[in-house]
Amino acid sequence: MSFLLLLLFSCIQLFGLVPALPFSSYDYGGIDRSTILKRQLPPSPYVVTGVHAGAGLNGSLPLRLEVRELEQDPTTWTLYILGLDMLQYTNQTEMLSWYQITGLPLLLISHSSIDSSPGIHGRPFTPFDNVQPVPGNINNGYCTHVSILFPPWHRPYLAFYEQILYNLIQRIAQLYPTGPIRDMYTTAAANFRIPYWDWAAIPAAGASVFPTSVGGSPYVVVDGPLGSQEIANPLWSYQFKPLVPSDLPDFPLNQYTQTLRYPTTKNSFAQSQNNLVAQQLDNSAPSLRRRLYNVLTTYHSYRYFSNEAWFNASNNPNGYDSIESIHDQIHGLTGSGGHMSYIDYSAFDPVFWLHHAMLDRCFAMWQILNPGSYVVPTAATYNTFNNYAGETQNVNTALTPFYKDSFGNYWTSAEAYNTTTFGYAYAETASSSVTGVVAAINTLYGPQAQPTASSKAFETRESDLIPDAGTNTTEWIANIRVKRFALNVPFFIYIFLGIFNEDPASWSFDPNLVGSQFITVKGLSAIMDSPCNKCDPDQMVSGTIPLTHALLQHISVGNLKSLAPKDVNPYLAQNLSYRITLSDDTPINNSDVASLKISIACANVQTPASSTELPTWDDMEGQMDVSTG
Repeated sequence: MSFLLLLLFSCIQLFGLVPALPFSSYDYGGIDRSTILKRQLPPSPYVVTGVHAGAGLNGSLPLRLEVRELEQDPTTWTLYILGLDMLQYTNQTEMLSWYQITGLPLLLISHSSIDSSPGIHGRPFTPFDNVQPVPGNINNGYCTHVSILFPPWHRPYLAFYEQILYNLIQRIAQLYPTGPIRDMYTTAAANFRIPYWDWAAIPAAGASVFPTSVGGSPYVVVDGPLGSQEIANPLWSYQFKPLVPSDLPDFPLNQYTQTLRYPTTKNSFAQSQNNLVAQQLDNSAPSLRRRLYNVLTTYHSYRYFSNEAWFNASNNPNGYDSIESIHDQIHGLTGSGGHMSYIDYSAFDPVFWLHHAMLDRCFAMWQILNPGSYVVPTAATYNTFNNYAGETQNVNTALTPFYKDSFGNYWTSAEAYNTTTFGYAYAETASSSVTGVVAAINTLYGPQAQPTASSKAFETRESDLIPDAGTNTTEWIANIRVKRFALNVPFFIYIFLGIFNEDPASWSFDPNLVGSQFITVKGLSAIMDSPCNKCDPDQMVSGTIPLTHALLQHISVGNLKSLAPKDVNPYLAQNLSYRITLSDDTPINNSDVASLKISIACANVQTPASSTELPTWDDMEGQMDVSTG
């Protein structure tokens, strides 16, 4: 890239954005960072162990902390930023580089020969560490989506990432001057675990759901071994070094030299609009929080909790949502046409890892509440590198390409059941206490969770309408199902209650938006390369949008009398509407997605009598259809 182009990037300021380039890395005074990585590279196969060092309080396992909590520990936070920085600025040809781990090709030494190999989560679709595809499935990644294996597959993937980052951080700590300073950093390094981003909890007063450390600035000042330096913020983006358009063939991603969120344009001059990402996350926060609360407290079947595949042929109004469907929504809101919008590009964005650590935490909490339900034999609905659509997957299906030992055996869901197997826990799961997990879920995500100054104004009014503990109320849900490949590209479904702006670019921010659902797919070229010849092109996925929080707002201003069906049904018939856009705000006619079906259901719910009890739901009762599908 020319000096003039870098200068142009540094001067552009669109929509109040700060410049995102030029990038810089921490200067270690001539140390070859690639040699540090190579020193931790074992012979193939690369065995995923997680991290089994360090100790938390009373000798317990170290915890994965929420990213904003980790930031309060300056020593560990510095090591985390430096570790990310070193990983992202490692040459793309190195096996344990950001480029390799997250999705793209490299040349690595495997079994004493040079093989072409990609990363794990995405493009191009060639073998990682000599784990070959099944015949005909070359145009797929290893990652399991719309699959019973979705939660357990990501557990060793995160452990693999954590293991690499941990080893780097140990090396970095040793670069500090000998004495008390080095001792401080080496102690912190021994207990390091990757953080998660809690996108559902109400943030501190005046703060956004989107952490400032992730989207606030492209630069960060870090106090490294050679003193304080201003470096590129490794949580802001990852810069391709270089961009190889043939590896990222989908337009406009083949134009972007760095990972982007809500890109300003579709050319190489595009910048991230993290400010808009934050705004739409804040606007969707009430919906996301209630969805997560419902899934954690009322979904007791792993089959429904684990993934978004439509299993409900009887059209029972129960069981439409899943942790994967909620996961998709975060991908959509943080991507908005950028890398997080596409399955096979998303892991390049640093926020991917914070997001998936949060999902693993939710999975771990759910497991404690539902120890009797886990992976059941289920037909795969989606091709992967090593599995065919229609093939039965079970608790012993190999979670490729993650080796558990040097003999070529892979991790399975049975063996990846516990986080402790990989050397970590979360604050809520460390004691495996059911009452502790329930109390945490109620406190963070339940109806009694306290709004802050940063929350939407109607939440303050809504708090006066929350039923007393132990009383009955009515919960309203919009159930969504649609063909995953309805448009062959990612798209949003928006639900509004009341008048809204007709400009599609405003829909994520509209005050009358109740919630939205994002439908993920691979990049278009992947679909064209592999036209679903071994999967169902009519594959249905599902999700929900809670309506109760919006209905309470309308009750609070006198527009709606109560939550009773006799009042709500006619009100929804008159005031509820839905719209569709692509991930870049391009509007789509509702009639162009003929498979979309949106139905309204409600249930009587007894609220928890105390913070250590779960709500009790009656069966959902279907009320009305609002879609044309």
